[in-house]
Amino acid sequence: MNKRIPRKEGQPAKSDKHSDLYTDEDPKGTIQGLQFKNKRAAALSVAKIKRSNRPHNHKTQAAIAMEQRAEVAGKDAAASVYRKFIEEQKRKTKQKNA
Repeated sequence: MNKRIPRKEGQPAKSDKHSDLYTDEDPKGTIQGLQFKNKRAAALSVAKIKRSNRPHNHKTQAAIAMEQRAEVAGKDAAASVYRKFIEEQKRKTKQKNA
């Protein structure tokens, strides 16, 4: 996993020169209330992602961010729940593009 590069003061929000796993740079489109503290919270969050009125790629990106956060926090059970959903999304993408 890449080392975190925090945003410097005065640096634009969506700059490629930094990476911050916990900063929401586009809060307008955020799916609120996603968690990764345990397997149950992750499963409820995946259900929330599925119910959200967001495009396919937005749902996938939300799950990827949550999986990465869970991995960094050492919550492997929660990360596996997100990983399973991401794999489902990959299959849907492949079917859609076939």
